[in-house]
Amino acid sequence: MIAGAPRQLLIGVSMQIPVQRYALLSQDPTLHRALIDLLAGLRPPTVGRVWRTGVCSWPIGRSGFVRGRLSGWQAVRMVARLYGLDEDLCRWTVAETLSQPELFDTRLDLWPPSARQELVCLVPLLPQFDIYIADGPLPVRRDRYTTLWRALFAERVKGRMLVLSTSRLGEVSEHCDVALVLEGGVLRIETNLDDALLRYPLRLAPVEERRTVEGDDDAEFG
Repeated sequence: MIAGAPRQLLIGVSMQIPVQRYALLSQDPTLHRALIDLLAGLRPPTVGRVWRTGVCSWPIGRSGFVRGRLSGWQAVRMVARLYGLDEDLCRWTVAETLSQPELFDTRLDLWPPSARQELVCLVPLLPQFDIYIADGPLPVRRDRYTTLWRALFAERVKGRMLVLSTSRLGEVSEHCDVALVLEGGVLRIETNLDDALLRYPLRLAPVEERRTVEGDDDAEFG
């Protein structure tokens, strides 16, 4: 189900995706979320299989796990225990990076949307994954948090696979080398990123356009 209707996302695709840094492109950005769910293992394909070599991140930029009555620290500790990370180091890293560290021990549902979005983008960078998937919005403000986040993001994705879905050309130019193009049920790799961007210009999905027009804090963050 995509945008409330059944859609066939891929048709007879059989391919291997080498380790590179990909910009996800298509004429229909509403398809990106479903494809990312398949690549990240968040939903199984109706037919066929998706194999991942190594551990894949959950989509950076999505706010799904920072909801409910957990505090910021409880959410971070949950991720640290799940991936066998040093809890004290994770707490220090997040507290030192957030713009409002005083919120860290309070419930996430009481945080401002922009503060929650900072945590959403930061926590997936605590573990070291083999495959990173980003499904914006990503930080772009000129502030201390963004500077620290960008440095950590660049360190994490260096030499690893990255699949980035974004409507921002600057992010593609900075982080991506090639394109992963979805068109007509076919997924293919295009090595000339500039040519691919001319044929598949970056656009917001309709739901993202509504959030931007309505002034949603999460949309402004990205």
